Amino acid sequence: MLSAIRDYMRPLLIGLISSALLVTELAHSQGTTSTNGPPVIPSDTAKLNLLTSVQPEYPALAKAAQIAGIVHASILIDETGNVREIKLISGHPMLAPAALEAIRKWKYKPFQVDGSVTAVQTQVQVSIPQSITQSDIDRERKFQDAYWSNEKAGRDALQKGDLAMAASRLEIAQAAAEDRGDEKWLELCDVLTMLGDIKERQSDYSGAEGLLKRSLTIHQKHQRPDEAEVAGAEFNLGALYVQMQRLSEAESLLLESARVWELRIADTQMLEPRADYGQHLALSYVAAARIAAAADRSVDAQSRCRKAITYAEKWPDKSYMSAVRSACDSLLRAAH
Repeated sequence: MLSAIRDYMRPLLIGLISSALLVTELAHSQGTTSTNGPPVIPSDTAKLNLLTSVQPEYPALAKAAQIAGIVHASILIDETGNVREIKLISGHPMLAPAALEAIRKWKYKPFQVDGSVTAVQTQVQVSIPQSITQSDIDRERKFQDAYWSNEKAGRDALQKGDLAMAASRLEIAQAAAEDRGDEKWLELCDVLTMLGDIKERQSDYSGAEGLLKRSLTIHQKHQRPDEAEVAGAEFNLGALYVQMQRLSEAESLLLESARVWELRIADTQMLEPRADYGQHLALSYVAAARIAAAADRSVDAQSRCRKAITYAEKWPDKSYMSAVRSACDSLLRAAH
């Protein structure tokens, strides 16, 4: 689901970055000053004349992508104290346009050099969001370097069935996420889920349970109970409990996850999320039907199978639909 959203947003991100690079080029071209231009004032000295400053808005896409940073610029302040020219020195292309727009609105008390009011040059910096520091940026860079390469390597190894390699790389990613605390809770949950999958494949059900319960607890701490990601964590733990024959606990988790996915599928028109929710719904109801059939509750089993087939039939993957129908036919025959 998250990968689908990232794929959907990629063209928007590329477009925004292209626009930002254009703004950067314009800022460079309009901000150049000759060595014989206005006098240069140190940044700390220039701050003493700053009357009003405007904090840039956090660009929505940058915020969604968790991009933060500091934008540095050189500015020319005219004799009235207005910012007349801006030259971008450094800054992320998704943050720079908002920063330059804000800096242009700053107002200074006019500067005097040798008793005369004059235009001056100085350098300024803006943090987006406002609370970000260079230390925060360094920590984020360290996290990015440690987490994503190991997360990808671990995910690839897991898909190939190399459980030892997957575990070793994912544990490095886990440590990187844990080092950032609540800031990286979603990344931590993703890794915990994959590590739980590894433990389950190794028949270490107790170890898998601990990891999946922790993932669910973190989701519940940071999200509403009716969020799709919470339902996913409930489904993962419920499926494990089926393996462990803890059917009562499994049933309640599977039915709760199905309830949430039904809510989510009703409030989105995006095809990929609807397909993802629908497939999870079918799987939840098949598993819940199997539990009901094992307990000789044929009415519940039949009702859940009908729901599973209904959701499976909505999507174009016919082999998937056939597998759901076959599973339901088998368990209903066994129940009679």
